Amino acid sequence: MQLLPILVAFLPGALTLAFVLSPLVEIQRSASLAVPSPVQTDSEQMARAALQEVELDYQPGNLAERDYRSLRERYMRRAALAIQSREAREQELDEVIEEQVRRMREEQDA
Repeated sequence: MQLLPILVAFLPGALTLAFVLSPLVEIQRSASLAVPSPVQTDSEQMARAALQEVELDYQPGNLAERDYRSLRERYMRRAALAIQSREAREQELDEVIEEQVRRMREEQDA
């Protein structure tokens, strides 16, 4: 019988704690779903993180819509530039690899 009062006191506390911590679990889960691709550059990852931060500030009303749109546009531009830069580097690397493969084939044919 002495266990029942302890459980009665513990249960509301545990439910309250779960309720208070649930937003943190949701934020952590959404952050884990947005894991960056391993081929992303640091600037791409930083732009993605900044966009997430702006979204998290805007959703609960901590950021005015005008500021939200301005910041979102800025970080979207940064992300686009970072992606274009990475793709240009990848294209250059592809060309170097293709040239090396062409040379190796020529050496084998000779």
